[in-house]
Amino acid sequence: MGLWMMFRRRWRVMLWIVFFVVIFLNALFVIDITIVNKFSGSKPSNTIAREASHLQVVRKRLNKSSSNSSSLNYIDWDPTDGAFDPAKANLNSRKRLINKEIKDRTMQAMQEENFKDEDVEDDNINIQNLDQVYGARANYSIPEVEEFVNKFQAKYQSSKYSVVSEEKYIVFLKRINALRKKGSRLPAYKHNKGSLAWERFHYGIHQYYLYDPDDVNIDGVLKDLAGNEITSVEQKEGGTQIKLIMTFENEAEALFKPMRFSREQETLPDHFYFADFERHNAEIAAFHLDKVLGFHRVPPTVGRLMNISSDIQRVADKKLAKTFFISPVGNLCFHGVCSYYCDSSHPICGHPMMVEGSLAAFLPPNDMAGRKTWRSPWKRSYSKHKKAYWEVYDDLCAKVKDKHPYNEGRRLLDVLDMSVFDFLTGNLDRHHYETFRDFGNDTFIIHLDNGRAFGKSKYDCISCLAPVRQCCMIRLSTLTKLVKFYIGPDSLSQVMRESLKSDPLNPILVEPHLDALDRRVSKILHVVNGCLKNGSSWNDVIIDDGVT
Repeated sequence: MGLWMMFRRRWRVMLWIVFFVVIFLNALFVIDITIVNKFSGSKPSNTIAREASHLQVVRKRLNKSSSNSSSLNYIDWDPTDGAFDPAKANLNSRKRLINKEIKDRTMQAMQEENFKDEDVEDDNINIQNLDQVYGARANYSIPEVEEFVNKFQAKYQSSKYSVVSEEKYIVFLKRINALRKKGSRLPAYKHNKGSLAWERFHYGIHQYYLYDPDDVNIDGVLKDLAGNEITSVEQKEGGTQIKLIMTFENEAEALFKPMRFSREQETLPDHFYFADFERHNAEIAAFHLDKVLGFHRVPPTVGRLMNISSDIQRVADKKLAKTFFISPVGNLCFHGVCSYYCDSSHPICGHPMMVEGSLAAFLPPNDMAGRKTWRSPWKRSYSKHKKAYWEVYDDLCAKVKDKHPYNEGRRLLDVLDMSVFDFLTGNLDRHHYETFRDFGNDTFIIHLDNGRAFGKSKYDCISCLAPVRQCCMIRLSTLTKLVKFYIGPDSLSQVMRESLKSDPLNPILVEPHLDALDRRVSKILHVVNGCLKNGSSWNDVIIDDGVT
């Protein structure tokens, strides 16, 4: 009771005492901050406090985000934002921020003190050296391959297979192609030249190549397939997925493979190679890669944007016409009839009527130029539960070499070329191949059916290279081109990128698949060098059979 009475009498005095104590404490705090700022060179307290508030805002935004945990997508605050009230900041938090600022400033000063001018010069030298490196080695240099390439260049520096880094690839390829033998023409076409581009293409097929790269009619075939009116469409019998035979107004025929998904979509991880979707862009890219490598064994192939209604449904045969329907979102679709993906759950749909596809020119009919189908010795098991013999044992090549048609002529080296081609494209689906009967065993292998290529940009199918690795052999002309792509100045990805620009549907391949080509060039050379390192002689590994 006595204290209450005293407080009632002297409350004004006590209030003044509290007031002065508060002022005194604030004054001490301000003096403390000023002294720290003066000697540490740190930012004013209000700036530090604001930055603390912005970090809190960023954290709140990140906590609310469910799509991406990367702060790079969310640091969009304004440094001048005054949302933080310095008077409400926690004193301990402020001191921790000030101490961190002092530490950061000290570390920065130490780094600046240790940084020398010669470091800048060294960096420039490294950058200049990197700028002078071209080809696949620019990004995928392998020490053992560098040593091998140097030996290769020294060995062939005075021969027709000389490789120098200053020569552009297009000039180099023309020089190599000039060495090529033509061989005989298909007997049925010796006196049947024709006048249309597709007829001239058939006329130009020779014993050692499917077409001459300098033949202007090849560009004519591609132009006709990409633009001529389609007069009839029927589904190709057999096969696991839908393929259409299209006839054009000039009576040319082509095999159409429609687009199922975007170029960015890769092979589904849980799909076996024999259940993978076929890609229209893979067929187009395979034609260009074959041409760039100087093989000329893939039929001319081009992309085209189709109107499903006017280009396909209008002229479709009855069997195919029954499979057209309108999807729930109003797109025109069809699915055809085949083994795997030909039902309403796996349709080909337009947007709303337009769809991309590849068109591969037909080869001559069997009555004019019969073809023989051969089972590949390195065929896969096509089983979910077991592997093929060559996937378990490495001695298959020794057995193959003793059997017809691989015990004579060029056939075995052609299979090895096909192995290199399939490794570059990532095609695991090479179970059979074809040749023209009229040319016997002394002819090239036709590289047909490449729709399952370019499915995994990050995966290199080393098993695709099994024929080269197990035989420890490679054709000299093929190896020369790979060495050229390795040393530059043009890498395989650069040459392919330029070649694909001519297709109406360009871009055909996304960058990861182009980049993978350079990586795989280095790996092929590494395998060849490994054969030499294991004791095989140069001439036993690198075979000059005169085929370019």
